[in-house]
Amino acid sequence: MRIGRTLPPAAAPIYLKDIFSGLKGLIRGSKEINRFESELKEHYNVKHCFLLSSGKAALTIILKALHELYPERNEVLIPAFTCYSVPSAILKAGLKVKVCDINPETLDFDFKQLKKILSPSNATNSKSSILAVLPTHLFGLPADVGRVRKINKDDKISIIEDAAQAMGGTLKEKKLGTLGDAGFFSLGRGKAFSTIEGGIILTNNNSFADNITKQMKNTPTYNMLDIIKLVIYSITLTIFMRPALFWFPKSLPFLKLGQTIFEPEFPLKKMSSFQAGLAKNWQFRLRNMKSIREQKANAFRAAFQENDNLTSSMIYQNGNHSLLRFPLKICDTQILDRILSKSEKQGLGIMMAYPDSINNIKELKNYFKNKTYPKATMISKHLITLPAHHFLSLSDSLQIKKLINNELGF
Repeated sequence: MRIGRTLPPAAAPIYLKDIFSGLKGLIRGSKEINRFESELKEHYNVKHCFLLSSGKAALTIILKALHELYPERNEVLIPAFTCYSVPSAILKAGLKVKVCDINPETLDFDFKQLKKILSPSNATNSKSSILAVLPTHLFGLPADVGRVRKINKDDKISIIEDAAQAMGGTLKEKKLGTLGDAGFFSLGRGKAFSTIEGGIILTNNNSFADNITKQMKNTPTYNMLDIIKLVIYSITLTIFMRPALFWFPKSLPFLKLGQTIFEPEFPLKKMSSFQAGLAKNWQFRLRNMKSIREQKANAFRAAFQENDNLTSSMIYQNGNHSLLRFPLKICDTQILDRILSKSEKQGLGIMMAYPDSINNIKELKNYFKNKTYPKATMISKHLITLPAHHFLSLSDSLQIKKLINNELGF
């Protein structure tokens, strides 16, 4: 166990002044929630905004509302390599998981396979059962939502934009989260912007919003005990997410930090006024953190482009984007294991992305009946992520570059 400076793999700093804003928000009550909603609607130029307890709660509410519109459809199509929270939310909504393989060079859908799945001429497809397709901005890398829309010819299949990791991102000057029929963000710790836990739904579709409103009426709020726990948790995170102290919570196995867990049983709640208060001045703070992450990611991109042992497909360079974590594909698993081991000893915050493709989650095996998604499974074994957040110092960055370049023989 390392004792000493340790970088979290991802982090969105929260300061004591933000917690004081949260407490003021708690006093203001519903006015604070209305303020946050209004600011989001204005910033994203959308008609409807809903605030939830988490990104997966937001996705669950979206899917429940959609299923009310099209009750004969029960499948949700997602990339075979994505966060385990996504299939968790699909099951929570009472629906079935359907996956499409990925393009390992972009982490987006394999569009050739996606076209087959959605094609009316494909006799084996179950298109009539598909309720929604989720293009996913993984780590903040923009997915090609427009291409998904062109492929999809069925107006009963909704395009739900998974922007959980991409708040503040843009594609061709359009804000991520507004490109689909609906979009959602996560405000969990380690996301682009954090209220400790939280989720946002955006949509311009009136009938869809009406159904979401119905779902929200049946969604409970945080009780006072929940809020007290949240305040304590926020203070604890404010202290222990700092690299000087992060080694301590990381060493506690029951916290499961850094683990990817498939957990379809999770609470659905409306966002509290404390969380809305934590989001005070969110636009300025989001821009600031976005700028910092862009600088860190660009520095990694430039450093690894000079390494002849890394091909362009191993360096995710999809434009000048702010990335939650910088993804890097390492083909040699022995080298990958050495990088992870040395990072652990040096506290550099380098991590694997997700442990396996969605079809290999043991609780979901029955959905796929031995179907394989080789590109997604391959990338799960070869993709590491580098921290690109506010706490990454110049010294940390140089250590990471040196470690990776040395291991790759540069």
